[in-house]
Amino acid sequence: MRIPDDRIEEFRRLYDECYACGLANPIGLHLDGFHRRSPTEVGAVLAPHPEHRGTAGSLHGGVIAAALDEISAWSAVLLADTLAVTATLDIRYRQPAEPSGTYELSGTLEQTSGRRLRIRSALLREDVVHAEARGLFLATDPVAALWPSDM
Repeated sequence: MRIPDDRIEEFRRLYDECYACGLANPIGLHLDGFHRRSPTEVGAVLAPHPEHRGTAGSLHGGVIAAALDEISAWSAVLLADTLAVTATLDIRYRQPAEPSGTYELSGTLEQTSGRRLRIRSALLREDVVHAEARGLFLATDPVAALWPSDM
């Protein structure tokens, strides 16, 4: 059961306390704007705060990792209609990122095989790739298990 585009935010409220995407989590990243870009790609936005910095005024690598992990998980939800957990996440940090402004996140579902989903993700600003990841995610529960049957 696919979540309609106009109900993504409604589904998201089920995870209001999530560290990465939950808007009610006072110390969370508050990723926003989850949407399908295409049948194989999902997008979102990260607007980091100064407290997300690492050394020398850069965005902390762990914050970047959490954002890439989250867009990957949302790729599973929006493209494969399943919740998924991270099995592996291989991250490449390409360019330093500042702990301010807005970054675009993208997630691409590259392959599915049984419960296994291969997902690629990236953190970008103005077409500059700051970090990218490839991960193996394992499907856990179908979206339909959490979503009202009136869809």
